[in-house]
Amino acid sequence: MSVSLVGSVMNMTADILVQQNKQSETSGVITREWVYEETIRCKISPVKSSGASVRGDGKKFDVGKNNEYIESIELKMKCLKPISKRSRISGIKSNDGQSVYTEIDRYDNPDTTFDVVGSHAVLDPFGKVSHYEITLQRVRVQNDNTQSK
Repeated sequence: MSVSLVGSVMNMTADILVQQNKQSETSGVITREWVYEETIRCKISPVKSSGASVRGDGKKFDVGKNNEYIESIELKMKCLKPISKRSRISGIKSNDGQSVYTEIDRYDNPDTTFDVVGSHAVLDPFGKVSHYEITLQRVRVQNDNTQSK
């Protein structure tokens, strides 16, 4: 793909976060932290689902087994590299740097974080890898760890 074509098709950016385990010096407890690895060019769109509890933007609302509120959203991301299921995606921004997916019900509207649940290559008509399609799902607990950049 030429640079101008990539810029026009993959007109968004996203941050890739990788898990890093650390041990507390005082207690010896192992904790995990999600650390910024890199920002990539991509194209992201919500997966269209049907049903009474699904809105047009792909968000689904439900009640869990302990009557807790569950908000989920599934996205498809196109990018030029495969991304491991051990990664997370956050900081999804439009071409002009505006955050696209944020937690609007939380103080200061932080970026929504997504788990990578699938990754596969998409081939062009000549059998070469055109791009990778990554399936993302909203992390259920948005503040379950620390993110550092």
